[in-house]
Amino acid sequence: MKHKALFVGLTTIDIQYFIDDMPVVNTKIKTGNPDILVGGPATNAAVAFAYLNKTATLASPAGLNAFSSFIDQDLNRVGVDHFDLAYGQEFETILATVLTSKNGDRTIVTHNPKEVKSTISPQKLIDLVKPQVVLIDGFYPEFSIECVRICREKEIPVVADCGSWKPQFADLLNDVDITICSADFMPPNCKTREDLFDFMTAKNIHSVAISNGGAEIEFLSKEKKGSVKVPEVKVMDTLGAGDFLHGAFCYYLLENTDFEKALQNAAFLASFTCSFEGTRKWLNFNHNA
Repeated sequence: MKHKALFVGLTTIDIQYFIDDMPVVNTKIKTGNPDILVGGPATNAAVAFAYLNKTATLASPAGLNAFSSFIDQDLNRVGVDHFDLAYGQEFETILATVLTSKNGDRTIVTHNPKEVKSTISPQKLIDLVKPQVVLIDGFYPEFSIECVRICREKEIPVVADCGSWKPQFADLLNDVDITICSADFMPPNCKTREDLFDFMTAKNIHSVAISNGGAEIEFLSKEKKGSVKVPEVKVMDTLGAGDFLHGAFCYYLLENTDFEKALQNAAFLASFTCSFEGTRKWLNFNHNA
């Protein structure tokens, strides 16, 4: 272990089917057995960080349900220490059905989580973990907003995974240092990427990146405005690639505080993960080989 990072947000159970083509209306498709995986933006980011760092810390609700032991076993296997925000409580697992076509594109059907009454306070969590960087994915806003406020007081850098606009981002982003946004992330009154950069600058966010699948990652940092190329690979599956980008970015940011270099290295790892089906097979290989 070199670094300490804390990932706060969503844990899901992803049921992933691999199919030749996306189904049309009123049809039934027969395919092979699905992969049943532990996922979620913050969770997958923690997995990528642990792959590079040997360990990471995740704070998310899992609670008591049919998947509790499955989640524990998976996170233990990949080196992620888990603070269960719903420990000892009955908690409804967030399920996602994923259809992945032969070109790697995926369609996801899922539902939003309910708010959780955490069994650990944000202050105690941060005091115990002593993270060098914190990533939030925007879920469980009451807990996350308090986390980022404490981080601002302690001068711990916060990275926000901005996949899609959620109302809580209006408050969350006030204490965030770095945002990595998907091309779909558009706050109110923003229509272009320039609008998005201006919005983040007005929030005093010093570094912003916008990812767009296999296209270049555009960024605006304190030093410059530019773009980072995403390596080309034979794409088998894109599920989790953006999350892995975020987790790898956190690791490389701690390795080298250069924002652009961290993005480049993270993009390399994220592309590598797309060469494998599912969100765990790639962990068995060396991405630098």
